[in-house]
Amino acid sequence: MTGLKDYEVTKGRFIEGQHRKVGDPVRMTERAAKYYTAPYGEGLKLAKPAKKATEKTPKQES
Repeated sequence: MTGLKDYEVTKGRFIEGQHRKVGDPVRMTERAAKYYTAPYGEGLKLAKPAKKATEKTPKQES
């Protein structure tokens, strides 16, 4: 089983046979992303995990 991770494009370029724009999300294995991330290359960074909606705002009582 391969562990896919989410990456974000930091430099517009061809990745996985498609031209990707800055900010595009890309899902790939660490091994495949190795050559697009530092120190081997450039163009991708690990995407920040999305915030969970578990935090509730306190209700105001009148």
